[in-house]
Amino acid sequence: MERKYYSQQEVKMILQELADGQTVEDLAKQYDISKASIYRWKKRAEKTGAEEINRLKKVDEENQRLKALLAEAALEIQALKEQLKQRGWTKAEDRD
Repeated sequence: MERKYYSQQEVKMILQELADGQTVEDLAKQYDISKASIYRWKKRAEKTGAEEINRLKKVDEENQRLKALLAEAALEIQALKEQLKQRGWTKAEDRD
């Protein structure tokens, strides 16, 4: 069997056909590749998918932490503005 190289798009297309219900044997014959290659691609895709999910969870947690920090900073700014207002301080534009 002559060695062929498939792009990531082609591999994704083949794996999508597998997910749509075609058998490994049919795909191997159709694309003239070994069954082992299909199983290897499938395993790699599953591993990459799990890694991507973990990465997205970490990003989401960091995003939530940053949102909380932003909300806290906004509250502090608002409290400081109110304190300045109570002490008679105003913006330069307000004094003109």
